[in-house]
Amino acid sequence: MAMKTTLLFVLLGCCGVWAASGACSSRSLELNNLNQSHYKPDPSRDTGITVLSDMVHSFLGMVQPNPFPTELLTEAIKDVSTIIQEDSLRMVLKYEAGFLVCAAIGILFILLMPLIGFFFCCCRCCGNCGGRMYQKQSKKTSCKRRGLYWSLMLITIVILAGNICMFISNDKFTKAINNSTELLNDTLDNMKTFLSEIPQQINAVVKESSKPLDEVSRSLNDIGPLLGGEILQALGGPMYSALDSLLLVSQEVTSIGEELMSVNSTTEPLKQKQQEIVTNLTAIRNRIKQTLKNPNCSGCDLAAGSLDKLTVHVDFSGMPDLSSPMDAISKVKDANLSAIVNEANKTLNSIPERVSNETRGVVADVKKQLKGIEEQIGQIAQNIPLDQLTEVTNQLDTVMGDLHTYLPGVSQTDKYRWIAGLILSCLVLLVVVCNSLGLLLGPAGLRPSADPTERSCTADCGGVFFMAGVGFSFLYSWLLMLLVLLMFLLGGNVYTLVCKPWSNQQLLKFIDTPGVIMGFNLSHMLGVNTHLEISQIYSDCKNNDPIWSTLHLEDLVNLDELLNISKYTGDIQAAFDKTSIQLPEINLLNNDSLSLLQDFSSSGIHGINFTAIEQQVNQNLTSPDIDSFADRLDQLAVNQNQTIKGELMAEAADLRNLSRRIPGELQPQVETLKNSVEPLKVSTAQIPITINATLAKVEEAQKVLNTNTSEIIKKESQEFLNCQIGYFETYADWAKQTITQKVARCKPAANAIDAVEIIACVYIVDSLNAFWFSMGWCLMFLLPSIILSVKLAKFYRRMKYMDVYEDSIPMFSIPRAAMKS
Repeated sequence: MAMKTTLLFVLLGCCGVWAASGACSSRSLELNNLNQSHYKPDPSRDTGITVLSDMVHSFLGMVQPNPFPTELLTEAIKDVSTIIQEDSLRMVLKYEAGFLVCAAIGILFILLMPLIGFFFCCCRCCGNCGGRMYQKQSKKTSCKRRGLYWSLMLITIVILAGNICMFISNDKFTKAINNSTELLNDTLDNMKTFLSEIPQQINAVVKESSKPLDEVSRSLNDIGPLLGGEILQALGGPMYSALDSLLLVSQEVTSIGEELMSVNSTTEPLKQKQQEIVTNLTAIRNRIKQTLKNPNCSGCDLAAGSLDKLTVHVDFSGMPDLSSPMDAISKVKDANLSAIVNEANKTLNSIPERVSNETRGVVADVKKQLKGIEEQIGQIAQNIPLDQLTEVTNQLDTVMGDLHTYLPGVSQTDKYRWIAGLILSCLVLLVVVCNSLGLLLGPAGLRPSADPTERSCTADCGGVFFMAGVGFSFLYSWLLMLLVLLMFLLGGNVYTLVCKPWSNQQLLKFIDTPGVIMGFNLSHMLGVNTHLEISQIYSDCKNNDPIWSTLHLEDLVNLDELLNISKYTGDIQAAFDKTSIQLPEINLLNNDSLSLLQDFSSSGIHGINFTAIEQQVNQNLTSPDIDSFADRLDQLAVNQNQTIKGELMAEAADLRNLSRRIPGELQPQVETLKNSVEPLKVSTAQIPITINATLAKVEEAQKVLNTNTSEIIKKESQEFLNCQIGYFETYADWAKQTITQKVARCKPAANAIDAVEIIACVYIVDSLNAFWFSMGWCLMFLLPSIILSVKLAKFYRRMKYMDVYEDSIPMFSIPRAAMKS
């Protein structure tokens, strides 16, 4: 039972060491990642008229190949009066040369088209310009008609394609205006989400400080098992090795004592059996002696002379005395090494409880300091300027309110614009319809062999539709060109001066130019020393960089100072420095026990005469002399009378029985003695080595206890403190990395700028430019349409004057009288 208790103490000690190991896990402190907000989808650049927009962009690129006029606009913004100066006007005219050329062409179209139409009408009324209803027939008439027909069809198809683009772009413009409210609301909502996310993320970072504080608090609550366990682990190595060796010595001493008891308990019965056999043999020998001395015994004198040689050869009296080793064993057992081991283990295992008791005061002080640290860390959010975000959010709310106020009116106004665009598209479509009807009805009613004066009404209607298309073209094409010119100058310049530089960031770089926005200094507004440029901020946000590095907020907020761990842990360090942990004195072996083991190692325990014992147990237990003497008595009894004969034969039988008893009764006990001697021999040879090794371990462990205990306590206490500080360092590193690299990644801000650019330029400006480009396209192709329609109409209209062409024998034509028309 005592041995089981000792083993239990050893196991508890080992469990204490295992529990202490890996106690510090400050570097594996699990801190949550920031939650990312969900944003509404950004508007797509695909408007459905991408190909047409690319054509417009290419055209405007040819019209305006000059780079963005940064210098000219900067001077104009600084002083508007510089625009009217000669040099500035020259620069403006040079920059707008392409637009001026196109405007000149448009003005010529606007001026000449009605004039040409007026003169054309007057000319036809006078019977000229195709007004005389006469068509000369020739061999090439049919070929000319076909050529004009397919040319006009091709031109009409081109005009129709442009007219379809007018309808589409007009509808896209209206959709852009109607959808802009929702898209702008989504964009502003995304910006508000982004701005509101910043303080939430900062607060989340501050809130995570509860984890290191909780870990430190938990460690302080468990300072006994943690710090005491580490101290126990440092001391337990040599201590538990020495205690294990002492326990082994105790076990071996007990085993040797049991083996000595077994040898001793076997030796005494052997000696008693030996004495019993000798006594029996003496009695038999006395009886034989009396029989042989009987006068009636003939020839017995010779046998009586050898009777003294009849003895037992087995003798166990030479067994060595084991009382001295057994006394030494008894003294060691009385020292109760198991109790010493138990007491040492109990003392060691009480270290965590003792540490907990002696640090109760400092733990209470540190817990008070932890509350102060929690309050200091909570002020980090207050030191970061988040008030300006509220102002920006309020401004966004104001903008959203303005949008809800004005955009419905804009949408209502756009309905009238859409109707106007629809009317303009229908005016162009009217010309296309006239041409298409002419191309359809003319060939359908034409008979090539028929006389021009006898053409069908269907063919004549086709010709009339051609002329109607010409009339409509002259009537309002110059008005359409006026609208094209105005929209071209407006939309083209907006694209080249705003949209194009906006998309390639030249506009942002222009805004960064000093003096463009009077009094605007972003660095001064934010209070940072680093020069900030909007273009660079946009580029950084486009790469989803954090706002900390984008705005160089390190100039505004000293994060290293806010997260300076020494500010928070200095008081904890001072409190621990005042703590002194005193462990109870541990003596593994007192002087008496030490001397006892030393004496036991050098005592007679290893001087037992195993040679004498082996000689005793290896004796021959058979008795051939007794058996041979019994045979001799049988032979002597043959010549004796019945009385002597009976006595001699009985005595011979007793000798044989005694000879058989000797091995039968002694052999089992001799074997038992042999089995006890062999392990005893091994144990007694090994015990001095074991004791000496144990004494060396005890001496080493005691030396560690006497000389290194205070150093170990100091070292483990500092490591425990470093572990607690490590929780704060881990949090500080995480907080610094999170704030500078993860908080407020500003891609949503760049996306908001892109969304405004898409709504304003891609959806609205590109749709406007596509509309005037499509209408201008149609108007430019009206010129060949007019020419071809006028020429082709005469091939289908019914003529008033006949002209016959015969491709056979020429006939003499008698002039006939004709009425003057």
